[in-house]
Amino acid sequence: MHQLIPIKNSNLVFSPLKDIQTASLGIFIDVGSRYETKSKRGIAHFLEHLLFKGSKHYSYKKIKREIEGRGGMLNGFTTQEMTAYYAHFLNKNLEPTLDILLDMVFNPLLKKEDIDKERNVILEEIKMYNDLPLPRATAILDKLLWTKHPLGEEVIGSFPTVKGIKRGDLFTFKNRHYLPSRMIISCCGNVDKNKLIKLLENKMSVKKTKSFIKQSKPTPLKGLHIKIENKKLQQTYLCIGFRSISYKSKDIFAAQLLNVILGANMSSRLFEQVRERRGLCYDISTEVRKHKDSGAFIIHLGLDKKKLEVALKAILDELKKISEKKVLPKELERAKDYLLGQIVMRLERPQGRMFYLAENYLALKRIYTVEELKRKIESVGASQIMKLAQNILKFNNMCISSVGDIEEKKTEARLRKICKERS
Repeated sequence: MHQLIPIKNSNLVFSPLKDIQTASLGIFIDVGSRYETKSKRGIAHFLEHLLFKGSKHYSYKKIKREIEGRGGMLNGFTTQEMTAYYAHFLNKNLEPTLDILLDMVFNPLLKKEDIDKERNVILEEIKMYNDLPLPRATAILDKLLWTKHPLGEEVIGSFPTVKGIKRGDLFTFKNRHYLPSRMIISCCGNVDKNKLIKLLENKMSVKKTKSFIKQSKPTPLKGLHIKIENKKLQQTYLCIGFRSISYKSKDIFAAQLLNVILGANMSSRLFEQVRERRGLCYDISTEVRKHKDSGAFIIHLGLDKKKLEVALKAILDELKKISEKKVLPKELERAKDYLLGQIVMRLERPQGRMFYLAENYLALKRIYTVEELKRKIESVGASQIMKLAQNILKFNNMCISSVGDIEEKKTEARLRKICKERS
């Protein structure tokens, strides 16, 4: 399925996909917003934006034209623990695509005029997310889940911190964290492996440098935390969150199955109970957040403000049910098929496989084959899922955020009462 190949001071993970005419390649860096200082929140994301504005050998126009203008796709992202730059392209364009990505990562210009312009772009991006109710409710929930910890801060930063980031700060952050030893280059598709290795060996000429990183582990979550924000909206957005396990936990596949059973698709329990039976919302879903030393299980939905309390009661009842009664064999079998199916379908696409390989190597320093994944998923029993649910779905250790045209103090009091009644 894949090969791990040392290249200078970094690593290449390569996986061939035959009989296709495209490939995906990305540079994934083991750094994100949790490594920022308090006064520089948003600098990792700011730097990611600026790498698309021009490098030593490529102007910002040439970066786009040489990839997108040749039928490819170029993008990047920043999370709490990772930054990535990647492209999807025609096989014949491997060399220019790789050259551009490497030049962006190792030789960005970071010109003052670009910094000033992009600062304004990011400030508008902050406004946009603050105006979108679901991202706003999620941001509030994160602050409740990880209070006074970088994981609870917004990756994009805030108005004061983004305004205060200077050119020197960006170079310092890049030089400290953008090191080959903290990178994985992931490539999937129908390209010549030997050619790729040769290209990388010729271009990866960065000196070996040690990386020193300090990160603090989040303290345990204690208590029921609720935050309501009033906004003039037609819908009210509700997020419910629990602290969960890290991606290194032995229960990680049980957590993913718990997610499938409760809210990952239209066959899930919460979708059935809250949308289909009661008609309270258009959509309700769950997600599993996984970090190096923490995690979260999150539920989110949008609905009429008059239905907020009814929906919360129905959700908590379902959470209590899965904590008290084992999942029946047929439902568990369907959940396992769904989880494995989603993974396999992702791995059958170059871009999906590229992400899977890089993310797993950075997180675990190992990559499971499909057969290994299948065995691990199949080994999860109903008792393990119920025990995990009991450990994380505790109503006295829970966070709730809501954004909508609702009274803040009265709504918080009513939601708090419902949670305590069901604890």
